[in-house]
Amino acid sequence: MSLKILVVDDASFTRDLIRRTLRKQFPAVEIEDAVNGRKAQQMLNKTQFDMVLCDWEMPEMTGVELLKWCREQPKYKKEDVPFVMITSRGDKSHVVEAVKSGVTDYLGKPFSSEQLIGKVISAAKKHNLERKLASKKPRESSGPGGVSSASLGVLMGEGKNTPVKATKFTNLDTPPVVSVKDVKIPTMVRFEGKQFRCMVIQFSKAEVMMLIKSDDVVPQVLGQAVLDLEHKGAMNRLNYYVQSVATTEKKHNSAFLTVGLSLIDQDSEKETFISQLFESL
Repeated sequence: MSLKILVVDDASFTRDLIRRTLRKQFPAVEIEDAVNGRKAQQMLNKTQFDMVLCDWEMPEMTGVELLKWCREQPKYKKEDVPFVMITSRGDKSHVVEAVKSGVTDYLGKPFSSEQLIGKVISAAKKHNLERKLASKKPRESSGPGGVSSASLGVLMGEGKNTPVKATKFTNLDTPPVVSVKDVKIPTMVRFEGKQFRCMVIQFSKAEVMMLIKSDDVVPQVLGQAVLDLEHKGAMNRLNYYVQSVATTEKKHNSAFLTVGLSLIDQDSEKETFISQLFESL
């Protein structure tokens, strides 16, 4: 029998990234996903999963609330089923809370494919699941183009029934709505394997443009990024994917790079935070 893994994350980009990585490395693994903790509960009751990979910050039910619920169920005790928390919340207090609640392991965002695979292998070994994980049974591709095409489809919004909008005529006397603001916000950003000081130079509710100093580690397009942003004394770690990377000068050894980010988070609390920050700029 192959290993059954449940991936729980409210961000479709992250769910797709995890599925794609695991299916490439472990062809026989059965992977299902849930958009939040409530949906995950229903699936966990219906099907016996061998492993859970779960985000912390989600609407309706957080990852740690799902973890606590799992550990109360006879078939999802800590000694029986590994539960790996995958999140940008890497401060000590949250790690301690997850450990006390019965987490098996902890993986911080942004993560590389190697880090994700390493955590899954480690969790499988702790519960003697290596044989299920190592099975080489071939899988069918997920439709035309396979999983890679599916991941790009998520980014491009394919598969959604978007209604055709009527043409909107704008009153020329009405000031245009500002959707992007030029700013100067010094902060920190983390890419896979590297943390940078950066300067946010353009900010919208869905995208960010920033400057970072060129280094031996260059952010990869479609890779993950976690950006620290502060508003009214509250710091939030927001999840993005890298949309573009360019030099600031027309030469290969330019001292600075401009990096465009697109928001991954689909959490209402984070959306409110971003809206309030945007209006304050």
